[in-house]
Amino acid sequence: FIYSAISSHLQTCGCSVVVGSSAEKVNKIVRTLCLFLTPSERKCSRLCRSESSFKYESGLFVQGLLKDATGSFVLPFRQVMYAPYPTTHIDVDVNTVKQMPPCHEHIYNQRRYMRSELTAFWRANSDEEMSQDHIIHTDESFTPDLNVFQDILHRDTLVKAFLDQIFHLKPGLSLRSTFLAQFLLVLHRKALTLIKYIEDDTQKGKKPFKSLRSLKVDLDLTAEGDLNIVMALAEKIKPGLHSFIFGRPFYTSVQERDMLMTF
Repeated sequence: FIYSAISSHLQTCGCSVVVGSSAEKVNKIVRTLCLFLTPSERKCSRLCRSESSFKYESGLFVQGLLKDATGSFVLPFRQVMYAPYPTTHIDVDVNTVKQMPPCHEHIYNQRRYMRSELTAFWRANSDEEMSQDHIIHTDESFTPDLNVFQDILHRDTLVKAFLDQIFHLKPGLSLRSTFLAQFLLVLHRKALTLIKYIEDDTQKGKKPFKSLRSLKVDLDLTAEGDLNIVMALAEKIKPGLHSFIFGRPFYTSVQERDMLMTF
């Protein structure tokens, strides 16, 4: 469970929502995930309190939230969609970990939802007909998928190897924190190397990116989960990287899927 939580947390740019009935159990996971954030990101994170009724806040990196008296919890769909990064959903009561799609897909869905919302708002508040010059082109049949969280699709080797090694160290020693700092430094260097690789391959964005397969082999990121973790960190360093690499093929495949569904 802890392996899945940390892996998904890193794959979704360090953004996670931890829910449960016990504040102690929720905060234990929140504190664990915060170890993998920078000091400034930790300041944008929040523990839960048993006497307070915190609600979901879009834009926080890690936040703990308590379930209601009936043992249920509902995330506000609109705020989750408008969050800057995709989110991991962790339920400590049943030990489940779910995640939103990666950055490029999250941004694509976010913009579609925003366009449909703006169009609906215009039609509800304006008596005038939209001119063709000002019309917001949107898919009339678009209905947002309320089930935005999915199972973790890709496993990694980076977090697994890190946890296997760190659990061999005796607890309570400063050696564990040193080992963690070293792991985060390795991830950061991998992300910088990936950015430099893409910049060189595309002449800093002047040419389209050629081969993702070559990148995975050259940078030893053949496991899909490893690539997702390093890409997520690179996205925070160089915003828009996901859309540059995956955006066009993803958008094309979505268009093809939508076209096939009309037959």
